Order: sequence, then structure tokens, then C-alpha cells
Amino acid sequence: MEQITYQRLQKTAKNAVFFVTNLIMRSHMGRKELRGISMIKIIKRYSVVGALILLCFFSAFLALCNGLLSTAKAADIIKTENQYAYTEEFKVSIRATKNITAEEILQIADSADNCNVYLDTTANSSMAVYFDEIAGIYSPDVVLKQNEPLSLPTSGSISVIPRNGIVTSSGISVDELTVHGNKFCIIEKMDCEKYPFITNSFTLNGADYFAAFPNAIDNQKEIMLLILSNRSDVTETYSCIKDKTAQVLPDAIVSGYKTDFKAGVFQAAVTMENVVSVDLFLFALINTIIISYYWITVRRREIAIRKAFGASNLRVMGLVTIELLKLIGAAALLAAITQAVIWKIHGDEISFADSGIMAVGLLLAITAAITVAMIVPVRYILHIQPSEGVKL
Repeated sequence: MEQITYQRLQKTAKNAVFFVTNLIMRSHMGRKELRGISMIKIIKRYSVVGALILLCFFSAFLALCNGLLSTAKAADIIKTENQYAYTEEFKVSIRATKNITAEEILQIADSADNCNVYLDTTANSSMAVYFDEIAGIYSPDVVLKQNEPLSLPTSGSISVIPRNGIVTSSGISVDELTVHGNKFCIIEKMDCEKYPFITNSFTLNGADYFAAFPNAIDNQKEIMLLILSNRSDVTETYSCIKDKTAQVLPDAIVSGYKTDFKAGVFQAAVTMENVVSVDLFLFALINTIIISYYWITVRRREIAIRKAFGASNLRVMGLVTIELLKLIGAAALLAAITQAVIWKIHGDEISFADSGIMAVGLLLAITAAITVAMIVPVRYILHIQPSEGVKL
């Protein structure tokens, strides 16, 4: 009799545990298991946490998409710019004991039988130019001696810049520019939409430059010249200029060095947009670590119940990882679509190569996000005991 009573009590206890467990499962998980739960149900059940993760990564991925596409576009521009860059460049410094005149500069440059010799107008702000028809001041490309065609994206080869002629970008609407009574006829307008690196570019010969701006090198005891070429050895031209300078300016000190005129493609990666993108992404990762702690705390009993029904730590971690992957993946997809719409509105085209770069970047970012976001949940999942699932 006592044995029968004990068996009945044991059976009643088991039924009670099953009832409580079933009640908790229904209250925390609904009528279906988490295994088959949809993305909408995940967000619905954990609306606060899910929305926070979604918003954090949406802003981060949006900035990341913009940074990746801007980098790809900048890299394309740099590659195009390098196509029109001179293959060789030599920078020359001439330092005299007296003020150097325009006539002396033209004499020195005229000694070059090869290469193109330019005046480096970026060395001094007083060498900038301005025109009556347009606002602003600009650093022009002043050709002191031309021995080969200009390396510019023009419609045809320009072997000689005629007197009172100037090469500009298509952003200039007029056909003629004037300054101090000097008129410049625009002989070529380069497409600045196709070649953004030539925007606000002005190329003219040295004689016209000094005629229009006679005070450009007043009180200048040092000037910088650029020897550029696609055909000849720039060091030979440097020797000719050095010898001529010794005749025109006997006390002058001439020095020079060879430089790389082409821009590095990897320079496109170091932009303010990319720095902001990385900062936002790191901020989202930090927020996700904090949010994941709250998320796993809220679901502590649910995880314990799963363990009580035989789910391993690996399986539970897999389920949590899939949920995070869905949330972060949804944020990445929304960000990519939003960025594509923004670019289309602005009239920018996204090439197949740019899309590939953005896709690879997003996949790497998602992988990093999932890895970092699982740091806190893994630690807690390993320490949750199955017995916690039946505690009221």
C-alpha cells in the first residue's frame, strides 16, 4: 500500500513538473519551438532588443556602404588620373641671392630640348590667378617650355599652347576669359564630369602668364620648376637647366629630385567618410555587446528549459547566433537598399564591380559583428543550469 502511494506521489510530481515546464514554455516561447521561428516573430518577441540591434547596425552598415562605394569610386578616379599622369617627374629648386625675374625664368626653361617644363605655382599663394568672368582664385599649370604633347584628357593632342590660349574644364561656361585687359581664348574644355580630377584646371603658357600677372613672382628669391615627360629622360633635362641657371644666375643654388607623379590607389581608402564609417561600426559593435547581455539575461530561463530537454550548449549557441545573424543581416540588407536608392537619386551609378566590393565588405562586417556579438552570450550560456528552467 505504501509502495503504491509512493508511486502515485512520484507520478503526480512528474506531472506537476511537466505542467510548470509546459506553462513556462508557452509563456516564453509561444506554441511553436524556436527552431521554426520567423524573423518577424523574433522581432515581435524581443521587440526592444531586436529594434536596438537593428537600428545600431542599420546606421553602421549605411555608413559602411557609403564608405565602400565612395572608396570604389575614388579608386576609379585615381586610376583614370594615373592614365593621364606623366611617367616621369623631376622637381627643381632654384635659390638665388637676388629677386628672380620672369625673363630669367623663361631663359632657364628655354634651355630644355626635351620634356615639358612647368612653373610650380602651388609653392606660393602669390602665384595664383583669377579671372573677371569667374569667382575664386586658382593655381594654374604654367607651361614654360613645351617639347611634347600635354598629358591631359583633351579631345585631341595639344602639341603647342598658342599665345593667348588656355585649356580649362567644362565647368567654365564662357568661351573667353579676361584679366587686366588680357584676353584668353579657351581652346579646349575638358569634361570635368568624366574626369573630376581636372575640375577648376587652367593650363596656359609662361609668356601669357607673366604678361597677365607681372607681379606673380615679385620679391621671389626661390622658385620651383617641374620637369615632366612621357618620352624622355628628365635627368638630362635637369642637367641642361642646371647649366643654364649657372649662366643666367651665377650665384644661384640648384637642387632637384625625382618624384612619383602618380597617385596611389590605396589613398582612396583613407578618407573622412571611411573613418566615420569605421567609428560608427565600432560603436554598433560596442552597443551590441551591451544589448546582448540584456538579451541573454531575459532569455535565461528559456535557455535553461532547452537544456533541460536535452539541448546542448552548442545547439543553444547556434540558435542564438542564427537570431543575431537574421537581425544583423536584415540591417545590412536594408542599409544596402537604402544606399543604392540614395545613389540613384543623386544620379550616381553603381557598377557591378562596386556592388561586389560592397557585398564583400558587408559580408566581412557581418562576420565580425556576429563574432563580437556572441562573446557575452557564450559566456552566460555555458554557465546556465537546466534546473533554472523550473524555478518560479
